[in-house]
Amino acid sequence: MDKLHLPAPLDHWWWAILLMLVFNTARYILVPLIAYLICYHSGPAWVKKFKIQAAMPGKKQMRHELLFSFSSILIFSVILFAAYLLYSNGHTTIYTDIHQYGYGYFFLTLVLMIILHDTYFYWVHRFLHTRWCFKKIHWVHHRSSNPTPLAANSFHPLEALVLGLIVFPLITIWPVHILALLLFNSIVVITNVVGHLGFEFLPSRLRTSSPGKYISSSTHHNHHHQKSNKNFGLYFTFWDTLMKTLQADRAAQKRYPGKQGIATSTMMDKRSPSMKSG
Repeated sequence: MDKLHLPAPLDHWWWAILLMLVFNTARYILVPLIAYLICYHSGPAWVKKFKIQAAMPGKKQMRHELLFSFSSILIFSVILFAAYLLYSNGHTTIYTDIHQYGYGYFFLTLVLMIILHDTYFYWVHRFLHTRWCFKKIHWVHHRSSNPTPLAANSFHPLEALVLGLIVFPLITIWPVHILALLLFNSIVVITNVVGHLGFEFLPSRLRTSSPGKYISSSTHHNHHHQKSNKNFGLYFTFWDTLMKTLQADRAAQKRYPGKQGIATSTMMDKRSPSMKSG
């Protein structure tokens, strides 16, 4: 595989890991924080009518989300640095000349990464909902029962580590262009923020239509944070449908209408969800 010629300072590990920290911090600031400011702080008043839950999260939840998000940034930076070490020593399948495999292959790998990640996320997510994992690890994320974009990366360090490990098969199984990886990363960030937005801007008619019903919407994941034992998917609803863990959007809308919301956050199930739930 051809190699990307990195700036000389990146030959030193401390500069490289600093770049990873800057990259992950900027990624968190540019997307989740801007989305939060628009929807929860200084955005236009008409945005509020799209709130899924009428209640606004308190400052304590905000501090919790920020604390564990920055913890996740550190974990993701370490994982990214490890990937950088693999790449710099020629142990990855990353390539930089898009003409080497063509544009068709370029977009195919992007689709394959999304499908693989959706599968990985679903089953890791189900595992995190087993009794012990939920109580010891996943509760950090589910403390935000009325999530905001700041909760997109609010994970227990162990959860952040497991979620981040998906990068290694993506850069070692098949040839993947560096730009495809960056596009995939952008899709991950945007999808995660939309899922935790707390606002639903897509009309219910679009969400319940084909192919809209196969896409994980903001309502889809918001309902997961309220119910906790349904809707485990990240991008799509295929695995939820197959494994009978899908809370249909139409049913969810009857209980949690996007336009009016509900007065208070629905409490999480007191019992820890299990792999048998659904």
